[in-house]
Amino acid sequence: MKRAWAHLHLPRLRSGAADVISLKTPGEPIRYASYVGMIGVEFKVHEPGRRRCVREGVRNVHAWVVGLPAIVWEGGTPIVTPDWKRAVYDPWKGPAFVDATTLEPLQHAETAVLIGKAVFYQ
Repeated sequence: MKRAWAHLHLPRLRSGAADVISLKTPGEPIRYASYVGMIGVEFKVHEPGRRRCVREGVRNVHAWVVGLPAIVWEGGTPIVTPDWKRAVYDPWKGPAFVDATTLEPLQHAETAVLIGKAVFYQ
């Protein structure tokens, strides 16, 4: 199984109302999904892209959740229990994904689920 790069779509790029996640696996066509579950996760931010985003005041694709895709949902809703933590990223607030509660930078996680515009991890 190949590692894939997932990112949330900018609103103008969505292929459908629920398709907000782009999943790129090297050598394969880009897939679009509403929900993606991944294992062996890394939170990656391309710093030159972040700086350009801040400098120009325009969002661009420069941050990804990278890992092995375990589940790609086209419909329905995955269950995320209260023990999952939430990861957030804002290029204007800092150079890394952070835990939404503690604001500690995130590098890795065992698992992550991307649901719409939210990223949950364990």
